[in-house]
Amino acid sequence: MTDIASLRLASQRLVGEPLPSAGDAIRWFGAVQAQDYPGAKWALGQRTQSATDAELDRLFDEGAILRTHVMRPTWHFVLPEDARWLLELTSPRIRAGLRGRHRQLALSHYDISQAAELFRRALQGGRHLTRAELGQVLRSAGIAPDGQRLPISYSAPSWTR
Repeated sequence: MTDIASLRLASQRLVGEPLPSAGDAIRWFGAVQAQDYPGAKWALGQRTQSATDAELDRLFDEGAILRTHVMRPTWHFVLPEDARWLLELTSPRIRAGLRGRHRQLALSHYDISQAAELFRRALQGGRHLTRAELGQVLRSAGIAPDGQRLPISYSAPSWTR
C-alpha cells in the first residue's frame, strides 16, 4: 500500500523534483481542473519550482494558459496549443451529455450556435469580458442569460476568469 501511495504522490508531482514552470505542469497532466480559479493556481504552484500567484495571473492574462471547458462542462487550465485538439476530441461527448440540460433550460441548438458566434465576435482581438458582460451580449441579441442559461451557453469554447 505504501508503494502505491508513493507512486501516486510522485505521478501527481506532489513529491520529488518540482516541474520548472506552470506550463510544464499543465503539459504533464494534459489539463488541470480549474473550476475554482484560486485553488487551481495553488495546485499549479505546488507542482512547480517558483510559480507565484501574480505570475500565474500574468500567464493567464497573456494567454499562455487558457481556462476553458475541455474534459466536461467544468473549467480546466490547458495550454493554447492543446485547446483545439482537446475540444475536438471531447466536445461530442460533452454536448451529448448536455442535451437533457439544454431541454430543461429551453436552450435550442440555434441558441447555443448563436451564443458561440456572439461570443466569438465579442471576444475577437483579444478582448476580455466578464460573465456579466457576456450575459449582456446574449441579452442584447434576445437570448435570456438568466439562471443557468449563461453558464450552459459556454458550451462553445470560451475563455474567462
